[in-house]
Amino acid sequence: MRVFDPFEELRRMQERISRLMDEFDRFTVPSVERGFTAPVDVIDEGERLRVVVDLPGFEKNDISVYIEDSDLVVRARRGEEKEEKGKNYLKRERSFGEVYRRIPLPSDVDQDRIKARYNNGVLEIEIPKEQRARREIRID
Repeated sequence: MRVFDPFEELRRMQERISRLMDEFDRFTVPSVERGFTAPVDVIDEGERLRVVVDLPGFEKNDISVYIEDSDLVVRARRGEEKEEKGKNYLKRERSFGEVYRRIPLPSDVDQDRIKARYNNGVLEIEIPKEQRARREIRID
């Protein structure tokens, strides 16, 4: 006779759900409507912030970086490749669409000295901080 183990049953259910989600992920491909996600790291290096964005497969000309309402905006667009007639695709997963990331910036950054470079699918943005002196406020 087998003893009922609720934890074993939970583990089996978790494995089944995990396999189901893996199967679902195989059939989903990013599209223009959903866009892509681009992982972003924001690092405070003391005198500056460094933002690192993974944008593999994009050309430098497809990427724009700008400040809007005190936010750093990174936008990249990859157009759809034309499907060549006469080619028998066995699988076609390469996708197209847009990446849009909006990152709030602290008030002490120097927006006029921001630098960006793109190399091997990684966009690095250096944002210097302004040196502000402490200002005392007189109380009346």
